[in-house]
Amino acid sequence: MALGLISVYNHSYTSNADYLQDFEQGVIEIVAVRDIQAGEEICINYNGEWDDPKPVWFEVMEPKLDLPI
Repeated sequence: MALGLISVYNHSYTSNADYLQDFEQGVIEIVAVRDIQAGEEICINYNGEWDDPKPVWFEVMEPKLDLPI
């Protein structure tokens, strides 16, 4: 089970971040796969690859971009 902030990242098929697992060190690193705007939710793809389109077992609600004007 991942602890810390990793547990609050939501799933998205259009994720803006990826996670890299280092089993030897026991850490998970979050890295941006594109520019992330201020106020934009950081999302990862739960399938393991940031751009994997395979369905997950739950209903996906894609995040809305709520940036200040």
